[in-house]
Amino acid sequence: MPSRPNAVKRIMSIQAKLTWKYLAVLLVMIVVIQVSKTTSASKPSSKMTVKLAPVVDAGSLRFISLGDFGVTECGLRGFHRKCDGRIQRSVADCMDNVAMRVKPDFILSLGDNFYPDGAQSLDDNQFSSSFEHVYNRPHLKSTKWWITIGDHDHCGNVTAMLAYAKGERGMNWLGPDNPESMPADYFRLPAPYYHRRYKIEGGKILHLVVTDSVALEGAVGEMHERRFSKKISKEYAGAPAARRHWLWLERIFQKINDSIEPKIVTVVGHRPVFSAAQRRRTAAEVLVSRRLHTLLSQMGVDLYIHGHDHVMQHIVKDRVQYIGNGVGGFDLHKFDPKKPWPEELVSPEDVKWGTPLGHGFAVHEVTSSGMQISFHHVGTGPDVPDEEGNIISKDSLSTMVHKLEIPFSDSGFLSSR
Repeated sequence: MPSRPNAVKRIMSIQAKLTWKYLAVLLVMIVVIQVSKTTSASKPSSKMTVKLAPVVDAGSLRFISLGDFGVTECGLRGFHRKCDGRIQRSVADCMDNVAMRVKPDFILSLGDNFYPDGAQSLDDNQFSSSFEHVYNRPHLKSTKWWITIGDHDHCGNVTAMLAYAKGERGMNWLGPDNPESMPADYFRLPAPYYHRRYKIEGGKILHLVVTDSVALEGAVGEMHERRFSKKISKEYAGAPAARRHWLWLERIFQKINDSIEPKIVTVVGHRPVFSAAQRRRTAAEVLVSRRLHTLLSQMGVDLYIHGHDHVMQHIVKDRVQYIGNGVGGFDLHKFDPKKPWPEELVSPEDVKWGTPLGHGFAVHEVTSSGMQISFHHVGTGPDVPDEEGNIISKDSLSTMVHKLEIPFSDSGFLSSR
């Protein structure tokens, strides 16, 4: 029979072992609970409620689109050798002259509003220098902008952009009575992605579905596989945000498809789905291209408008029209219609037109017959008089270089394909 001290030691040893086992089990349970909470929080709710935007009774609609333009502050501060504010201002001058004629209802930004690293705060000079002072033109000043977020914008403070869109201003703002200031509501960004709906004559509907290309990447690729991986935030571009965005996109298409009126469904994003611009791509961009084209073609989307690639281009694949227009101010890329990207998804025959030869913008006119899109190069043509007889320099003029038309579908857009 063991002595009493030995028995006590043995009991204490058993108790210690049991204590460690209990602690180990407890630790595992805590980890499982935390992982479960994290996983459930990162998954978008299947009960996500998505509503179509209110209908704006437009009758007819005209707007200008351009991307990759916000270079003035970048050039002034020497942030990037390819930032030249003179180009951005030249494009703005041409836009103003076109606006005098077409009287646009709004301007559609295709992203990269602020080079090279977005706007850092509400006090950043980017808002005044690269935006307000540039587009404070007679026929542009009162025109609203609907904003798309680009990858360079994601390198900065997306929260500041959203706050600016709500009318908040930094300490260096010139004030509402200053003639160089823009109206407080001219910059429209209600959320990183959103939907707009316009009623055209005859009860037809134009849908604008504005996406966040960088956020969409978060669901298909690892952070290190993405462009600007060390600068973009997980809050707006991480995996949870991406999953919510993809679910929202699928749900908004389903809602659009529930309606039976003739429509044109236009999706807007910063990055291309297909492109013949010659530049480096990331693995995440390829994965988004494949998934997004599948979704757009299956849901019967008519048109996808993008920037990012600094060329003008027109590609058609599976009845979806893809137009690129990232030539608002930054340096231009090379273009090769024989080498479209991604090569496993798109062929040279799908490339209908493109050019790397000039900066500019596109003009969209929507009537009951459809949407007419014309691409405009800046700074070409002879000097001509304006409506009052004043001579306009060719540097303030633009030349139309390509045109296409998107018709309305006659029924629900899925059944029309």
